[in-house]
Amino acid sequence: RYWPRFPRPKTVLTVKEVPTVDAAFVLQSVAGLAAKAALRGGNRDMVWYPIGHPAYLRWHEEMLRQTRANEQVLPDVWAVVEHFRRAGIVKGYVLFRKDAGDRRLHQRGAYDPSANVATVLAARLGAVMVSEDIEHEARARGLQRLADARGLTEEQCYEHWAAQCSDSVLALVDPRVPHCRAEAIALDAFVLATHGPLLERALARIRPDSPILGWGAGDEFQLTEPVSRWALWQSATNWCLNLPVLSTEQVGSTFPASSIRARQRSLWDLTWEDGVHYTSFLMTDGDNVQWLMGDFQFGAQRSWWNSPVRGKFPMGWGACLADLAQLCPYALRNLIRTASPRDDRVLMGGGYYYPDLFGKSRNSLEPLRLHARRIRGYLRLTGTSLLHMNAAKWDSPEAIRAYTVFAEEIPELQAILMVQYAPYTAGKGRVLWVRRRDGTELPVISARFAIWAHSPFPDDGPPAEIAAKLNAEPRLAEPATSDAENRSQPAEVPGFSWVTVHCWSWFKNAPDDAAAGAEETDQATAAASGAKRGLEPVAWCVRRLDPHVRVVTPTELALLMNLRLRPEQTLRRAVAELHLRLRTAQPARRSAARGFLDKAREALVKRNYRQAFLAGKNAARVLGVMP
Repeated sequence: RYWPRFPRPKTVLTVKEVPTVDAAFVLQSVAGLAAKAALRGGNRDMVWYPIGHPAYLRWHEEMLRQTRANEQVLPDVWAVVEHFRRAGIVKGYVLFRKDAGDRRLHQRGAYDPSANVATVLAARLGAVMVSEDIEHEARARGLQRLADARGLTEEQCYEHWAAQCSDSVLALVDPRVPHCRAEAIALDAFVLATHGPLLERALARIRPDSPILGWGAGDEFQLTEPVSRWALWQSATNWCLNLPVLSTEQVGSTFPASSIRARQRSLWDLTWEDGVHYTSFLMTDGDNVQWLMGDFQFGAQRSWWNSPVRGKFPMGWGACLADLAQLCPYALRNLIRTASPRDDRVLMGGGYYYPDLFGKSRNSLEPLRLHARRIRGYLRLTGTSLLHMNAAKWDSPEAIRAYTVFAEEIPELQAILMVQYAPYTAGKGRVLWVRRRDGTELPVISARFAIWAHSPFPDDGPPAEIAAKLNAEPRLAEPATSDAENRSQPAEVPGFSWVTVHCWSWFKNAPDDAAAGAEETDQATAAASGAKRGLEPVAWCVRRLDPHVRVVTPTELALLMNLRLRPEQTLRRAVAELHLRLRTAQPARRSAARGFLDKAREALVKRNYRQAFLAGKNAARVLGVMP
């Protein structure tokens, strides 16, 4: 694990509501102190922050059932504070001033760091966080002020207290929000808001391959680039709540591994076809933990996992499988048990980082190897064979070295699906091949197109435009043609492509004969006007595809590309795996399967790969590997 496992609580304390932001800071901080004491073995009571979101209502119910904890509802947050003061866990309060500027949330700009400084001090002193607006309430309850964070800078806080903070996690948190602070306090994380010289210093003292809790204020690339250089990774946990009490389980021991394992697709499930073009769609932002724990699965707009069109066509979903397995296995289990046969989950990197920059400031590839070995366990645990990542420059020498590390450390990988930070479609569908330790090659497949609203890039566009481009892509086993009007650039690998789907882009449905660009809409007013985002725009694209365009899952696409572009290594490996199954097969099945496998090997010698595939498929059917 790289996220700590908290002990199961004996009692979960909660309140009916948290009426103000001031109260939210108080409850988040006392929840963090309780969890910190539990982690150190001195407390069996933890805190649940009440939230009416349907996802958290589900996780709350499942958590109580799993842990068998008793729940106690107290009158208000001060009653929770009093409970833990009597237990010796709350020793007083730290005073802070709320950030009251006009800066937008998570945007760069002037800010008051007082809340972040107070979060660090709360963990150090055993103090709850009290804003100056409600200090009189704390005093009225007999709480003692232990520190005043007002006027202190994050730099001053770092100089005095960073050495006492954890070296296995760092928190980036907008000082205006109370979220995420329970976990930060429980883990003794140093907390700051944005990128700059202090972030560089803070990152340098954290052990390689550790997570960044929360999400900072500022530009996405400027936050993630230094994190990557220092061999760390973003988790996008900024809106998460109740992480300590949701991360008490160990998948594979207290939580059944079978409940989070998806059925693996087999090479033998496929069909050998010519004259077709295979394509896949893959939703972006699956490395966003707070989203997958919340709106992604149970959002009121029903845009993504709970979309009414899910299951009607093959679809790929990037997912933070490793983080969910540790932080909220209930969310991961729900993804597995509610999936349709056409849903395919792909591991998004094991965090958000740029693999081509990972560890650059430490001048070592070892942190990346460590990360690859760690996420390998979660790939195997969840039955996943694809990795999806975002690179600063997807085809740079540094990127190719990083892909090679993953190929060497995770031999089960079928492919790596890559986008570039800007544009996502920089690779134009090109495929790079890197070697595993056994000499076989792993495909690194760049996105060909993107369903993305109002994009300035030529390979991005609304659903109808992307459908037209896909219809004009060359077919498998056919030469590329130059007379297709919609081709923006010839594909390097005729017959295969994948489309990245920007999860936040809004579009409006339009008739198939509508003018170009009719699906574009004003993003600011889109929700109110009935526009759609997420999965439904993909459905509009799929309905416009010509019959020769075959929509498959990303895993099926990877298997097909390995089969057709590297048939020798792919079929030899697959036939050898079938041969191992002969030992446990019934005698009658063993004899029939052996005959088919002999034919497959003979065809491989003659390089008749289609015949080898068909013979292997017959053997797989006899052995019960496929329906």
